[in-house]
Amino acid sequence: MRVHRHVQWRRAPDGTAYRARRSFPAGPPNATVLLAGPGSVSDLDGEGRDDHLLGRLTARLVASGAQVLQCDMPARDRGAPASAQDERIRAERLGRLLDGSRHLMTGSLSLVGFSLGGQALLRLMESGAPPRADRVVLIGTVVETDAFLTSRIPLIELVYGSFDLVGYLADESDDKLPPAVFEPAMYADWSARHLIGTHSPAVRVHVLEGLGHTLHPCGPGPARDPLPALTSLVGVTS
Repeated sequence: MRVHRHVQWRRAPDGTAYRARRSFPAGPPNATVLLAGPGSVSDLDGEGRDDHLLGRLTARLVASGAQVLQCDMPARDRGAPASAQDERIRAERLGRLLDGSRHLMTGSLSLVGFSLGGQALLRLMESGAPPRADRVVLIGTVVETDAFLTSRIPLIELVYGSFDLVGYLADESDDKLPPAVFEPAMYADWSARHLIGTHSPAVRVHVLEGLGHTLHPCGPGPARDPLPALTSLVGVTS
């Protein structure tokens, strides 16, 4: 199926110009998906590994009849940890994208975020924007403290690659000590327990074998394509 696209230039409160894009099928969409990429992706027309996966996911969702909303994000230093400011700016921009596209929305609404994009979506839902969504899919998003969601969200899917290892300093006063490293089997459940809210969302955890942080193949064994699982979790069916 051909993917149709409409791009609109917008301006952030600080005056920065950025693009919002809607990808949609030829016929009326049966669902709306807000897609927030990881911190490695800033431009809609990027050409990195993560950009390629987002492009394939967008095409798969449109082929299933959904329209997909995305926007440019501020570039960040990939060598430094993501900051609260990075999350806040992304959350605000995603909120404006939703508000500006509300008249175009049809069918169910799903929110899909990768890594830093998932953290930004959590901030958005903590603020109650949008008021409700039918499903949320967070990929590679580790939730370290309680996130109290005021949006009405019936179901949150937490998705991790089996090789998505998270390291913490064993002693912050001595950075020469090796970090404590956790795999999804250890941190996924406590991430789920930190997702709470006014409407008590159901949370399910999925660990996809043979994949890394943003669901790219790594480790031994045959490569696994994450797209079928992701499309199913988003809940869009043709």
